[in-house]
Amino acid sequence: MNIDNELRDALRRKQAPSDLADRVLARINNGEAEIQPQTRRSGGGSHPVLRWLAAAAVLAVAAGGAERYYTQQQAIEAARVQQELKVALQITSDTLAAVQSKLSKPANNEGR
Repeated sequence: MNIDNELRDALRRKQAPSDLADRVLARINNGEAEIQPQTRRSGGGSHPVLRWLAAAAVLAVAAGGAERYYTQQQAIEAARVQQELKVALQITSDTLAAVQSKLSKPANNEGR
């Protein structure tokens, strides 16, 4: 038998027992049918406040880690920009030195 047939058989309509209504009414009259709320306990039966505190602690640690990462990335970016600025200033200095050298030489062709 395959799973489709088993599922079909399990979900097939079945006739309720003829004394079902009488049994339900009898249980109600005897007080047996009182609905009891079911409590779900997960995580070893921890109290809801403890779960909230644990979640808050996890968020605080995550926020601290994110802040530290962000600060570290800013420092890395600042060092990169500083290095690029040094290179740009060196290129500018070399270019100005070359221009100054050309300007300080006497002109060979004054009849231009």
